[in-house]
Amino acid sequence: MRQVLVNMSWIVNAFENSSGHSEYYLDMQTGDVRFFSPMDFPEHVIIMEKLDKQPERYIKLPKRDMDFCLKVKREYASLVENPYLKGLLEKAVDGQEEQKYRNILMEFEDERRRWYSFENDKYIEFLLDWFRQKGIELIDKPPADNLEYNKRK
Repeated sequence: MRQVLVNMSWIVNAFENSSGHSEYYLDMQTGDVRFFSPMDFPEHVIIMEKLDKQPERYIKLPKRDMDFCLKVKREYASLVENPYLKGLLEKAVDGQEEQKYRNILMEFEDERRRWYSFENDKYIEFLLDWFRQKGIELIDKPPADNLEYNKRK
């Protein structure tokens, strides 16, 4: 399995911000995450085509999908002990109202903090598994010089 040093928070951030209008690539040599928006910058299409031809160095990051997000929200709601809050969150999930879910949590500071930590952990778990299936092990311990380490792999 190929090991790649990364800043995992960059990978999670790219995953969280993924959309149908943008692409994120991981440079497996440097550990950098690159952002492209071909709809806004047509020249990005050419760059992305070049990156796609270098699979030993670049990999396109996965995008969040609604089913996965709802699964994570349902799982979290099932763990909430406060019956009032649990009911509100379950109703928001059933209505597939992502913003409402977050707005509800704004009123419950401790629970909101637990939610963001839970969500982040689930994203990391998903991403590590996704990369593992592609023969890549992400190592979240970037040294001073990722480029030299990743070149050796």
